[in-house]
Amino acid sequence: MKFKILLLAMLSSFATAQTTLDNQMKSYTDKVNSIVSTEKANMKAETDKIDEAFSSGKITKAEQIAQKETVSKRYETIINDKIENERQQLEEITKSAVKNSVYNSDTIRNKNVMVFKNSGVSINIRKDKKQPTEYINTSTISVGYAFTNLTKDKGSFNPFENDSEMRIGNSHSVEVQFRQDKQLGSFTSPWILRYGLAYRTDTYMPKRPQVFVQENSQLFLENFEEGRLKRSKLRNVYLTLPIEFQLYLNPKYTEYDGKQYLDVRKKMWKIGVGAYAGINTRSIVKVKYYDEGSKFQKYDYTLDDGVNAFLFGGKFSLGYGGVNLFIKKDFTPIFNSKANLPNKNGIQIGIEIANIDF
Repeated sequence: MKFKILLLAMLSSFATAQTTLDNQMKSYTDKVNSIVSTEKANMKAETDKIDEAFSSGKITKAEQIAQKETVSKRYETIINDKIENERQQLEEITKSAVKNSVYNSDTIRNKNVMVFKNSGVSINIRKDKKQPTEYINTSTISVGYAFTNLTKDKGSFNPFENDSEMRIGNSHSVEVQFRQDKQLGSFTSPWILRYGLAYRTDTYMPKRPQVFVQENSQLFLENFEEGRLKRSKLRNVYLTLPIEFQLYLNPKYTEYDGKQYLDVRKKMWKIGVGAYAGINTRSIVKVKYYDEGSKFQKYDYTLDDGVNAFLFGGKFSLGYGGVNLFIKKDFTPIFNSKANLPNKNGIQIGIEIANIDF
């Protein structure tokens, strides 16, 4: 009875945390819309005055166009800066939630969230399941973090190639995956099939002071000369379809209703081999720097060429209990013939930092 009460408290707290996050996202959207509406109204008031000055003959047509362009650029900067400030606040809230879920004690309670941990890296919030098969055949949201690099050879599995021109340890990948786990064969079978849909972002940071440059349909790296470079990066966003076969090396069982079942709640060693295919949905270059007057500046743009539209690769994983380490190798190059880069093939080594089973 106490366990059921505790379980209900877990689910209630998780629902509260989800509601809180939804409210924060709605608040962020409302603030962005309010910023855009307010600043557009302010900009219109200024451009109306410029039009009046032109109509009364106080300024020429060329002066009207130049002044309206200046006002437009100024308000574009104002809107972007205010939205960026709101985004940073939202990121701080998200980072705090992740930090609490990963590093705090086994049961963490505050006014917003209750987190239950497994082996220090997984969050397992389960329904009141009674049969052992219900613990195996589950739906899971998984979050993975990996260090990424580029290799010259398609067959290379070395994640530390120095000639990639990327900052090793700073270039990284984050993947959020919704997946299904299905036991293959009998109830005692140690084989599990995983498949699902994933959202993946790969961030490549070139060695300072280099930045990605797109010019005449060509993508290349060059030294930044517009001021003091703070940070530059290229971010690729993918939707992928992963599939993986996992094998428990030391399977452990439990008896239920006179039958033996594989008990995935127990700590066991496991290995996995899988593949994934995906499509690139967006590639963005972002640069932050300080100009000659030490004023902070930034710019970003979407790439039109240089990055392949499709992705295919393989994955190998090794885990114990709730800890899962993996290495991913992109068999198709990240960059195509329009990218003048020394290395074009991606490789990742990382860990699943959170698993939410439901």
